[in-house]
Amino acid sequence: MVIETVAAEYLAPLKEAGVDTLVLGCTHYPLLERVIAAYMGPSVTLVNVGAESARAVGAMLGEQKALAAREREGQCRCYVSDQAEDFSRLASIFLGWDVEQAVEQVDISQY
Repeated sequence: MVIETVAAEYLAPLKEAGVDTLVLGCTHYPLLERVIAAYMGPSVTLVNVGAESARAVGAMLGEQKALAAREREGQCRCYVSDQAEDFSRLASIFLGWDVEQAVEQVDISQY
């Protein structure tokens, strides 16, 4: 109930403005996609930037014949600019497996 209340508070101005498309541009917004969709209603299209980016990269790699064989198991590495422990805890909950060993904190101030 708390998530729905917070979503309604943030999304109310967009709903009142009559938007027809929302771009879920932040990394955590897709986790709230069902809540956002329920509040905004079926007439609003939600664009998951992460999923769309992954599809675009996949298509590009396919065109360049650079895709790895599907039989090969991949690896997961997560680079975060915030606390690695906080990310690991939440990511493990959302993904359903322990990601602690796959997370590395990076300093982005040099960029």
